This record gives sequence, C-alpha cells and structure tokens, in this order.
Amino acid sequence: MPRWDKKGLPQYESKVMVERLIQGYFEKCRGEPLLDEEGNMIYQRNGEPTMVGAKPPTVAGLAHALGFLSRQDFLEYKGKFAEVIARGRLMLEQYAEERLYDKDGLQGAKFTLTNNFQGWAEKTREDMDVQIYEKLDGILEGISNAAKQ
Repeated sequence: MPRWDKKGLPQYESKVMVERLIQGYFEKCRGEPLLDEEGNMIYQRNGEPTMVGAKPPTVAGLAHALGFLSRQDFLEYKGKFAEVIARGRLMLEQYAEERLYDKDGLQGAKFTLTNNFQGWAEKTREDMDVQIYEKLDGILEGISNAAKQ
C-alpha cells in the first residue's frame, strides 16, 4: 500500500506497484470459479465458468484499492503515475460502456458514465435548443452586418 503526502494523495514507489494494484483490484472483482466436490470448475450453459464473489468494478472501489482518500482525488489525479492511473480509469469506463448493452446494467452504467467520465453527459432538448439559438443568432448577426455595409 502506498504512503500519503501532506494533501492525502497516495505516493507510489514505482509504476509497477500502481499497475499491480490496478490488476489486483480487477482480479478481485472477477471473483473465484465455483468448483464441484472433486475440484472441477463448474460451467454455465454458455460455456463460461461460474464465478463466486464477483462484483462490478467501480470508480470508488479502484480509488480505494489505489489508496486514495476520495473518489474526487482519484478522478483528478495528476501525479507522477497519472498515465497508469488513467489507463485504470479507462478500464472502468470500458466496463461501464459495455454494460450499456446489457439491460440489467443499463441504468447503473448510464449513471456512472455521466457522473464519473467526461463526454458522457446526455444532451437534453433544452441543450439542443440553446445550440440552435446560438447558431441562429450568429447567422442573424452576419446578415445584419452584411446589410449595414
């Protein structure tokens, strides 16, 4: 586990340490395969192994695994290993995006994408109307300026 600086941000010893913490978190989220009495893996109908203790990876969960004291500090981290941590955030974003295609995970995926990742805010009708009015204002101003000349 890392040490913390005066601002409460984790200080890592190496890039490898951060990568191991991230991979460890995602492996823990996968759970463990269910085994029968003889120690053989039990498979589902689709051929996938049955996992026990699996849980969805979350922003707060990865932040905690990396030693952050808040989700917001994790999302805004700009320290020495920011690139490695950004890849971890991208893995979370990928998981959430994949859940958009799964009816059971749709609402949770939409929530986490719009609240934790840039560029995922849903545009409302009002937002689209504002953009249209701004374009029209620009066109009308251009016409007005042309008429004055």
